Amino acid sequence: MNYLAQITNNHWMGIYLKILAFVFTYSGLIHVANIVGFGEQTWLETPLTWQIGDIVYGILDLAAAIGLWQGKTWGIICFLVGIISQFVIYTIFIDYFAFTQQQRETIYGLLGTEVILLSVFVVLLLWRK
Repeated sequence: MNYLAQITNNHWMGIYLKILAFVFTYSGLIHVANIVGFGEQTWLETPLTWQIGDIVYGILDLAAAIGLWQGKTWGIICFLVGIISQFVIYTIFIDYFAFTQQQRETIYGLLGTEVILLSVFVVLLLWRK
């Protein structure tokens, strides 16, 4: 944990954590928008897995955004938990979340974006300067 706290002192990591905070704010707000009825269909009519995902990732993403903006270790942990858990559910359990080819393609796009976000994070994490 101490190492995570130290890396936030890296200038470029600090900037990247702020960028991630914006990304996770957007993601969290998408989940909140789905819950309050701005999704493609009424939230209560969506599959239970989507409802649970909206609640869990709405909270997790917004918590991560706050922690990342502040450069807190718990924000980085929320970010990592969010990305890793989505990889698990969207690869191993994809049949519970994607019912059409378009939904699968959307999920694959999300996972591709997360690979990029995580890759930049790892590069900055390993970069000593």
